[in-house]
This record gives sequence, structure tokens and C-alpha cells, in this order.
Amino acid sequence: MESENKNKYDILIQLLSEGDAMVCLDARYTEVDVPNTHKDNPALGLVFNLNFRRPFDVQETGIFATLSFGGRSHKCVIPFEAVWAIHEPESKKGQVWEESFPTDLKLQVGANLKTTTTESKLTVRNGEIQLKKSKKEQSGTTKKDRSHLRVIK
Repeated sequence: MESENKNKYDILIQLLSEGDAMVCLDARYTEVDVPNTHKDNPALGLVFNLNFRRPFDVQETGIFATLSFGGRSHKCVIPFEAVWAIHEPESKKGQVWEESFPTDLKLQVGANLKTTTTESKLTVRNGEIQLKKSKKEQSGTTKKDRSHLRVIK
């Protein structure tokens, strides 16, 4: 479990160094401290950024931060055991830990997706988590971006 927490820590630190990081967690986990309105959410998503006005601390055991919920501050404790995915919100590049995924939610993963690292779109609908592979992943090939090239006659 310690190596899994270290892996979550490393991925979070890497994404934070690049910008925003979305942390998906099961807020029902006993050691999670979030506002009561979110405590029963198995798919709570929180966005973190190093430019937050309020300080937050990322340790190998979890995340400790004062976050704002509806304009009210709350000192949150998020142990990495409760975290089941971390990704960059725009590109959805990140990782899902299936072994940490809440058992009462359904994880739908594309048929050819064999690894937990993905550049897929992660969505929650009616208690069901869906990972949709990007078109680049689906085709298996990548198009070269040649928008910077121009024709010279």
C-alpha cells in the first residue's frame, strides 16, 4: 500500500508542477475530512493548483488543505487510500487505480485499454464512471501536427 501511495504522490506532484490536478476520491472513506454535504460522495473531484491562495500540503500519506466549498472554508484531509484517480482536468491525462476504485461504482473502460495510465475522458453519470479513450488512442496512430508548416513556391 505504501508504494501505491508513493505512486499517487508522485503523479500528483508531477501534475501540479505542470498546472492543475484533479483528484478523484471516495469521500465516504473514514479518514477523509470534507464538508458533510460531500461526505457521501464516492466520486468527489477536487482541483488543486500550486497557485492556490491558501496553502496546502501534499505528503506521502495524503493531502492536507483548506478548501472553499460554496464560499466557506474547510480544512480537508484526503488520505491517498481514498484517492482512486488523479488527472489533468483539460487533457484528462493521468491515472486511475482500479484497486482503489469504490466497489459500488461501475468502471467502464474501453475494450483495448489494458493499463491504468490513460489519456481518456473520465466522466461520472448516475454513479457510473466512464473512461472514453481519445481518438488518438482508439486509432492507435497519431497524426502529425503540421500546422506550423507552410507551402513555399
